[in-house]
Amino acid sequence: MTYEETSAKQRTERFGMSHLSIEVGHLYADDLARPDALKEEMASAAAWVHGTTEALTKRLGGRRPRVSTCYLVDDYFHQDLPEPERLIATVVEAAADAGLRIDYLARESSCDRMGPLDLAGLVADRIVFEPPPGTNGSRPPVSDLGWLPNGVPTPKPRGIAMGAPLRWVPPSQNARREHSVFLDVELWNDTPQGRRWSCPMLAAVWQLLRLGVLRDQGRRIGVPEPVESLVPAEHGHAPGRRGPGRRFPDRWAEMPPILQLNPAAFPFPAYRTVSVLSVDFLEVEHAVRVICGSVRPDAGAVESIRKSAEREGMTLPAELVDRLSYIFQGPL
Repeated sequence: MTYEETSAKQRTERFGMSHLSIEVGHLYADDLARPDALKEEMASAAAWVHGTTEALTKRLGGRRPRVSTCYLVDDYFHQDLPEPERLIATVVEAAADAGLRIDYLARESSCDRMGPLDLAGLVADRIVFEPPPGTNGSRPPVSDLGWLPNGVPTPKPRGIAMGAPLRWVPPSQNARREHSVFLDVELWNDTPQGRRWSCPMLAAVWQLLRLGVLRDQGRRIGVPEPVESLVPAEHGHAPGRRGPGRRFPDRWAEMPPILQLNPAAFPFPAYRTVSVLSVDFLEVEHAVRVICGSVRPDAGAVESIRKSAEREGMTLPAELVDRLSYIFQGPL
């Protein structure tokens, strides 16, 4: 009789990948109060999308690259967003005026929970912090503390009565070059209403979704729902969820986690990602890179994607964080 671990039989789901996923914006509620600024931001993002796609075409030897675009709506920290019908129309119109196409639109709250799946918790459980030599274990683990450093912080002074003053010790970055840039990232805080995930933690989940490396028992997480599946109420689908003639539900909580707006879009997950964001997100994305650099994703998923890329003549960086790129835009 032969005994095997159940996990040894786990099948890793495979699916199509784009060469590149380009995030063309991250919407806050107050952005809608500045429609002209939103259009200017889209126009600038469009220039980067076209330029990045052209550069990728050259790297692929003239082959047409598979590039998909996406937009993230912040419905997690902001509950006062306009209804989906109005907001999506505003974003799509601003993009169209700039000659830009939005393929996918996602809700940031789905990076917390996606249906019954505690998605942020799943990613948090895969964070592996490797303390550098010299640490004494006095700091609680990430799973208890909710803070993830990229090195060793300054030790807390422990004064002794009548003793000599203690010498200050600077913090130290793990992978520093000549100088350290130390960062301590808050992943969550616990409130009476439950765990509240930080913006960097949710953004890290978002990046990992775009890279296609998240799995639930080998199954893909974050399959986009086509906009065609949202049949208006008068056609007999989900009565009461939306007003007559509307394409989208009345509340963001009833929207799909990831909505495919363009039926002809290339796949949502991609070998690499580029995020075209306001410079205001610079600190957040620094924290995102610390988190993604500490996550150990499903090994089967990573290997499957690596082999898929190799079949296309592409070599991917071994570290997931090295597959993330950014374009930060200042005031226009």
